[in-house]
Amino acid sequence: MSPSASASASASASPAELSGELKVMVPGGGNYLKHVNDYVAKKFNEEHPGVKIEVVQEPEGGNLAPLISANNLPDIYIGVFGYQPAKFAKDKLIVDMKDMPGSEDLFSRIQPQFVHEDFGGRYYVPWNATTQLMIYNKDLFREAGLDPEKPPVTFDQYLQYAKQINELPKRKDGAKVYGDYFWNEALTWGGWYWTMNAQIYYNFNDGKFGLMNGLGTDVVLDKPEAKMAEFLNFMKEAQKYAPQSSKDNDFFKRDKGMWLQFGYGWMANLATAKDKPMEIGKDVGIAPIPVQKEGDTSWSTLDGRSLMIFKSNPDREKLAFEFIKFMMKDEINLESLKVMAQLPTLTSLVNDSYFQRPEVKPFVDQLAHVIPNESIPAVDDVANAFLSNYTLFVVKGEGTAEDTVKKIAAEARTKLKP
Repeated sequence: MSPSASASASASASPAELSGELKVMVPGGGNYLKHVNDYVAKKFNEEHPGVKIEVVQEPEGGNLAPLISANNLPDIYIGVFGYQPAKFAKDKLIVDMKDMPGSEDLFSRIQPQFVHEDFGGRYYVPWNATTQLMIYNKDLFREAGLDPEKPPVTFDQYLQYAKQINELPKRKDGAKVYGDYFWNEALTWGGWYWTMNAQIYYNFNDGKFGLMNGLGTDVVLDKPEAKMAEFLNFMKEAQKYAPQSSKDNDFFKRDKGMWLQFGYGWMANLATAKDKPMEIGKDVGIAPIPVQKEGDTSWSTLDGRSLMIFKSNPDREKLAFEFIKFMMKDEINLESLKVMAQLPTLTSLVNDSYFQRPEVKPFVDQLAHVIPNESIPAVDDVANAFLSNYTLFVVKGEGTAEDTVKKIAAEARTKLKP
């Protein structure tokens, strides 16, 4: 895409007259490419045959820097909530959709908790949402003498359960049984993996502290009341009952007791579990993230896929917004949510029977106690400072929690200097 790219859709054109070209970039992995190309784009073309749509996959790791440098960005990018749209908005790369034709109507149909502004503008449409809960293996609970209908409520109980499960004998194929599981391969993936840990951290400070202050000018993780040291000590203890490497050894191999990082969007993995599909309620349970003391609110993160429009020219940007509005039509959006295993952002879909099923409703209910990913451009740098020091302390056992917090804060503040 370049600023000179042409599109014949105009502000005065009716939807039936839409024509031009669009490039839509989807996330890697899963079946985003197939779904958006074979379903969404196809349905759009049934109404607007004059629009040529190219659906492509984002670069490995989601690094768009080379495309930005080459001025070769897509029209529509399906990214994530939080720092990503904030960073693109700060760099003036994406379109403020506030004044787009039909914008007011579209955003009025979205649940208020998902409507977000950066720098006074609405730079993304929340296509879907997800949150994380704890998933646990009921069979291993039974084998360890634990009640499979009573998952741990507090962090102390969690560690006790993890220890008991970890002491079970090896499986017939020689696989060791672990009390819990963490996705340690993702520790090098940048800010995204912080969001896989954030929901645990929030339950140490009642959801009152993230990594940074609201202005993004300084970190707050080293404040005593943020309890980052307590969080790190818990994670180090929990890591004792987890494999250091999760490669070829994930939760779905049936040799892990609990996983605190299970997002609703990963339901499809249950179908490919070892030997036979895992079933929620039967051999797998879902529960809130543990808390410090029984009765505390269990918090989780609010994540999801954001629809952004990269700047080009007014006609092409308006055509891109027409495609986004189409993606947010009830019937189109519902089908996407089913295929991609995501939660609804449209008010009209929240009470749909599909989201009232036993395996889905706990995630929908959790949306009442979620914290959005920090929408600060610099949070990725801070998260990387966290992850590198987390690896040293939690995974490799180096230093103390208190010293680790100091190192994270010092490195983060260095990155934040102008």
